[in-house]
Amino acid sequence: MPRTPSGAPDGSMSAVFDAYARVLHPPHTMTGEPGSWAQVCARTGATAHPLMQWRTISRAEIVPMADGSVTEPSAWAGSPPDLGNLPADALAALLDVLSGHTAGQRCVFALWEGLGWVDTRGASVTRTLPDGRWVSEEPPSAFPLEILEGPRLKLPGRSYLLFTGPLDDAGGLGDPRGIWPQSPNLFWPADRSWCVATEIDFDSTLVGGSRDLVAAVLAHPRLEAWPVTADDSLAWDADTINSGQRRP
Repeated sequence: MPRTPSGAPDGSMSAVFDAYARVLHPPHTMTGEPGSWAQVCARTGATAHPLMQWRTISRAEIVPMADGSVTEPSAWAGSPPDLGNLPADALAALLDVLSGHTAGQRCVFALWEGLGWVDTRGASVTRTLPDGRWVSEEPPSAFPLEILEGPRLKLPGRSYLLFTGPLDDAGGLGDPRGIWPQSPNLFWPADRSWCVATEIDFDSTLVGGSRDLVAAVLAHPRLEAWPVTADDSLAWDADTINSGQRRP
């Protein structure tokens, strides 16, 4: 997609929305198909609720290994949800909802600068030539210099590259080579009537906006979403309902 540095002064937005939704990133089954947190709860006997955490509903346990490493087996045989990335199918469903509340406005997209493929200046990769010799090269960065040295949104502990474009551009912000698909970490329209946030360490995405918008997110058949409030915690220990339960 065309990418231009955003003219937004600081990326700030309204601190309070009428309603919020938590969109859960889907886990995957053993066959690689998208699953749901509801399926995991049905498998493990956990209680599904707005603040449930993956570790508690999957009954994951940290087990120390003899070599000093740890493993984390769980009662879910598939793979866990993506951290910091809303997968493409779920992102497309969310964009369907947001399009009805954006009226063609341009949007601001923020992408965490710490993603390994974003800025590879100074990095080195080794490849083998046809004659068998090895050479070290600097891999290409995902974005041109004008983007990498363009405006930043700075938040505590995070700094983000900024882009502007139509809402649909949210689906094309990942690695242009197609190796690392990535949803925006933050995005919002020009009138700041809603905001979507995907913290890099979280396995869910938060949507703030009008009550009608959030109701549409919660009702969308391709999204697994729960209502939350601005005061709710999504920290690893926030799931007090399931934290005391044992694996079956």
